[in-house]
Amino acid sequence: MEENTNPREIVEIVENTMRLFNLAMKRREALIVRMGLQTAQIIRVSMIGLILLMVAVFALITILLADMGNITQRLEEVASQMKQINENIIVVAENVRGAKQSVDLVNLSINQVDEHIKVMPLINVSVNQISNNMLKLNSNINHININIASLNKNIDLMSVDIAKMSYQFSGLNSQLGAMGYNVDRMASPMKLFPFPR
Repeated sequence: MEENTNPREIVEIVENTMRLFNLAMKRREALIVRMGLQTAQIIRVSMIGLILLMVAVFALITILLADMGNITQRLEEVASQMKQINENIIVVAENVRGAKQSVDLVNLSINQVDEHIKVMPLINVSVNQISNNMLKLNSNINHININIASLNKNIDLMSVDIAKMSYQFSGLNSQLGAMGYNVDRMASPMKLFPFPR
C-alpha cells in the first residue's frame, strides 16, 4: 500500500489544526472571562441597588415608627382628657342630684307651708327652712356652673388634641406616599434588566 501524503504535509495539517484549536480555546477563554465580568458587574449593581433600597426602607420605617409614636402619645392625651371629662360628668351628676334633693326639700317646705298656713308661728319656721334650702340650691347651682365650665375647658382641650392627631395622620399619609414613591424610584433601575415580570 503506497502513501499518498507526505509526512511534512501531515505535520503541517496537525500544526494548523493545533493552531486553530489553540485560537478557538483562547477565544472561548476570553468569552468566558467577558461573561464572568459582565455577570459580576450585574451582581454588583444589583447588590448596590438592594442595599440602597434597604437603607431607604429602613429610613422610611424609622419615620413611620416615629409618627406612630407621636400618634400613640396624642391618643394617650385624648384618653386622659376623656377620663377628666368623665370625672367632671360624674361630679355634675352628683351636683344635679344635690340640686334635685334641694328642690325636693323646697317642695317639702312648701307643702309644710300649705299644711300649716293657718298656724302663723309655724310659717316663720317654714320660711326659714325655705330660705336655707334656697341657699343650698344656689350653692349647688354654683357648683354645677363651675363643673360645666371645667367640662367646656376639657372639651376644648380634647378638640385641640383631636386636631393634632388629625395633623399627625396627615403627616403619616404623606410619609406613606413618599415611601411608595421612593420604592418605585428605587425599583426603576431594575426595569433595565431582562428579568421576568
